[in-house]
Amino acid sequence: MKNIWILNQYITSPEIDGDGYRHYYLAKRLHQFGYNSLLVTSSFAHAPYRHNKYKGLYKYVNKGVPTIILKGNKYGIASGVGRIFSWIVYSFQLYLLPFISSKKVPKPDIILLSSLPLLPILNVPFFKLLYPKCKFVFEVRDLWPLSGIELGGYSPRNPFMQFLAFLERMAYRKADLVISVIPRADLHIAKVLGHDKFRFEWITNGYEIPKLEKELDLSDVLDINIDPSDFNIGYAGTLVVANPLDTIINVVGRHSNRRIKLYVLGGGPERKSLVALADQYENVHILNRIPKKYVPFFLAKMDLLYMGKGGKKTKVYEFGTSQLKTFDYFFASKPIIQALNSMENPVTYSGAGFVIEPEDKVALREKIDYFASLSNEELKAYGIKGYKYLIENCTYDIISNKFHKALKDLQ
Repeated sequence: MKNIWILNQYITSPEIDGDGYRHYYLAKRLHQFGYNSLLVTSSFAHAPYRHNKYKGLYKYVNKGVPTIILKGNKYGIASGVGRIFSWIVYSFQLYLLPFISSKKVPKPDIILLSSLPLLPILNVPFFKLLYPKCKFVFEVRDLWPLSGIELGGYSPRNPFMQFLAFLERMAYRKADLVISVIPRADLHIAKVLGHDKFRFEWITNGYEIPKLEKELDLSDVLDINIDPSDFNIGYAGTLVVANPLDTIINVVGRHSNRRIKLYVLGGGPERKSLVALADQYENVHILNRIPKKYVPFFLAKMDLLYMGKGGKKTKVYEFGTSQLKTFDYFFASKPIIQALNSMENPVTYSGAGFVIEPEDKVALREKIDYFASLSNEELKAYGIKGYKYLIENCTYDIISNKFHKALKDLQ
């Protein structure tokens, strides 16, 4: 058996009082390929929210997937100083790992560091010194500092952005393998390094097929009636700057066909401004977050699903995306409109809908009108394409096999 450390301070799982996500499901499945995985996370995560409280510098949990929880600081604002300080705390505490009992923290054959944050790349030389035969895998889920520059409005000359750029280059240079959920991240990496002599694998985000309970009544969590005779457009996800919704709110709100309705489900820092915008329109509804188990039943009531990423001038997504909500949408078997400055994404690959430029009101209205004109059978045909793509390419059974093949080639 090979021992693999998976490092990311936001890893969460049902075993540590959170939801299950990428690394938890991968760790469970990699065992069948001969890997003993150790998840190394922090006691606090803002998204998805989790706060493990305990005494001491760390806690070891093993209810199926061994996990080390390092003591982290709690912070309130995701873009504030507290979050950056949490990166420092997590990186510093990673130095504890070699000094914890080998029964809990076995000597690694592979160390997989998943970004963001980037700061733990500074730990890698120390680990390589202790474990010279250990392979280092860098997993890219967000392109930093490019995301901070494009979405946060920071100057490339900002000292902190320059420091992140240094860490990014260091990670690419030291990695024996770079894995990314972003389809064409290799093009970005080549720009950063100035060459293409690196090992790269695109492995999409994954999806755990949910075991749906008997149909849940949305009226238990939503105080609104969704009329099936309307043409209902839905969004379910976090309300943040990176996922802009103002364009579709205005397009639907001003549409002459009043049976076209928009339902936005979720919470986040942009909620207040979106509520203020939507209040102008009687056919646009901003709904509160609901328990995850209810979301599939909300999506099932929609005729069309929407998501956006970035603005028309945003370049960070030109290398593609692998948004988690895409797979929830695919599982719902609904057609999709995605606003994105790239054709490199699952919606394009699957044929489940259309990708349009962000902030293009004309194109968005045209696509809404197109879908509103289709029969139920024609709408379903688009949804089936997405569902088929999901099952054939994006389940954790599929991507864990891809991980295994990529890691096997390192040996």
